[in-house]
Amino acid sequence: MKANRWTRWLRSWWGAVGVALLALDFCGFGRVAAEPPTVIELRDALLDLDGVAHHLAQNDRRATRVVVFLSPECPIANGSLPTLDRLARRWSEASSSAVANTRVEFFGVIVGDPTLKRSDAARHYHEFALSFPILFDASGVLADQFKPSHVPECFVIDPDNRLVYRGAIDNAWEAVGKRRLKAERTYLADALDALAREQPIPIARTTPVGCPIETFNPRAVDPQGREQPAIVTYTRDIAPILQARCVVCHRPGQVAPFSLTRYEEAAKRADWLAQVAEERLMPPWIPGPGDHRFVGDRRLSDRELALLRIWADSGRAQGDPEDLPPTPVFDDNGWRLGTPDLVVRMTEPFEVPADGPDILRNFVIPLNVDEDRLVTAIEFRPGNPRVTHHAVLFLDAGRTARKLDAADPRPGYDGFGGPGFLPSGALGGWSVGNTPRHLPDGMGRHLKKGSDLVVQIHYHPTGKPETDQSEIALYFLDRSVAETLSQPNKLVGSFWVADYRIDLPPGETDLPARASYTLPRPVTLVGVVPHMHLLGKSMKATAQRPDGTRDVLIDIPQWNYNWQDEYYFERPFRLPAGTVLEVEARFDNSDANPFNPSTPPRRVTWGEGTLDEMMFCFFLATADTSSDLIRVIFDNLAHDARQPRLLTESPPARQP
Repeated sequence: MKANRWTRWLRSWWGAVGVALLALDFCGFGRVAAEPPTVIELRDALLDLDGVAHHLAQNDRRATRVVVFLSPECPIANGSLPTLDRLARRWSEASSSAVANTRVEFFGVIVGDPTLKRSDAARHYHEFALSFPILFDASGVLADQFKPSHVPECFVIDPDNRLVYRGAIDNAWEAVGKRRLKAERTYLADALDALAREQPIPIARTTPVGCPIETFNPRAVDPQGREQPAIVTYTRDIAPILQARCVVCHRPGQVAPFSLTRYEEAAKRADWLAQVAEERLMPPWIPGPGDHRFVGDRRLSDRELALLRIWADSGRAQGDPEDLPPTPVFDDNGWRLGTPDLVVRMTEPFEVPADGPDILRNFVIPLNVDEDRLVTAIEFRPGNPRVTHHAVLFLDAGRTARKLDAADPRPGYDGFGGPGFLPSGALGGWSVGNTPRHLPDGMGRHLKKGSDLVVQIHYHPTGKPETDQSEIALYFLDRSVAETLSQPNKLVGSFWVADYRIDLPPGETDLPARASYTLPRPVTLVGVVPHMHLLGKSMKATAQRPDGTRDVLIDIPQWNYNWQDEYYFERPFRLPAGTVLEVEARFDNSDANPFNPSTPPRRVTWGEGTLDEMMFCFFLATADTSSDLIRVIFDNLAHDARQPRLLTESPPARQP
């Protein structure tokens, strides 16, 4: 009988080797061994902020543990608390079949911070009404076991004490300063769901985004750890930088999430301070260097950046107390520009939810001004600095906004990009860290009698419900409108350059938009206000004079919608008639843009909605005569009306 093909293969040399390899593989030999999971045995008993002891070594219920490292001073960690609480409540209720046989226990852990008092931490977290305990790990025993790098960073330990996931809660944050409107990946929730279904965890490790955890020895040391005289000290070199650039926001009661008024507050996060400064995330100032300086420029110099880095890397020495500059004095109970001529307030408080996307809301405030006035300055005072990010002040002489407000049952009405009507004027804006200033040299903006003030406010949720009722102070010129208009370079108005042909196909990372306007009369340029939405990438405005000389008016290499501002030139300058104002912007409509509000990206055209896009650059100017300025404004309006528009219907806009 002839042997079949299988029999002949078995008798061959290769067949014998093959059978041997199959046998070895079947027995578990010959395979690359998987890396054994990390085992973390929780052996400590810790008290939570209510004084309840949690004996972590006891797990007779065979529960999966979720340990999340937190800090009350980290805004990203605070913003994650509602998400964590929803997950904790879901798993404690065990309402779905997928989780009915799975027990999950959540623990928040405050990383050891010698400057943080237990009572302050308890007061902070009690405001969030969390359903899971917050452990006060003053001695750092859990931090030593888990070795987290950031807050928030979460760890999932299964009932057999195996670490099965560590990293971010979700991808709501791409990086510090880059927050998505909505998280697209839910790493922690996915890991728990996979455990409940006894399936492999899809992603077992991610990189956390948040505030780095730092430890330091307050001595000056060299790279080999030998003590040496301090090159850079807090009292002599660092405190002056922080006081001049940072503490206007980073002090108790202000919008910043932590204070930087004392040595201990700066030293414990020195490396992060140096990092965000080097990345130009802080202090918030998005314009790059140009041909003209702006009032209130917050950019740190190369020398200041170097001092922060050297101090962080060399031991964070405190220095001689005699070198410490006097503590800045802020009049938080009064108006910085003195007694206002008029103070108005939102007619009713507005409630900001604990979490969700940022909110832009328009509030109508009657001014009850019975004669035309010229406004030389405004001072915006947020009612709740924790949630109020920036505001833009429009004027409505036709009272159209009142109808929009009446149609919305809540205080104010939704808005994004603009106030929803054609303003009769504007009074400027406010952003975090903004310093109120009078327009230079007795200039003013026209306020018609009977106008309403429409305040568009950008709110960002903090992780717990908040309420705001902001107020605004107005300062008027002492001279009459008629007297002021008879003088040169006193009336300030605005005109703009815009591209209404914006058409951004999905997936593209570098899409240009361009527009220009030629001045029909000479003007003195006072300021510039760029504006785009969430897909904006960069913007640059230049002035091309008739003689061929060219000025960079503003250059923003990395646009950030959250940090736009109104930029006044330190020295207003003259531009002759015939000057061409050119604006070029670029957009990123790809998945790589964490601000992209659409997943997957979709086609985006010009519009005022959240899902639409804009390219505007406003110019604040005055002129030798009021008639010259008015002619420029009306010429600009006619020019704007002639600009081509994209003849397509934009998808319905979603408001935040």
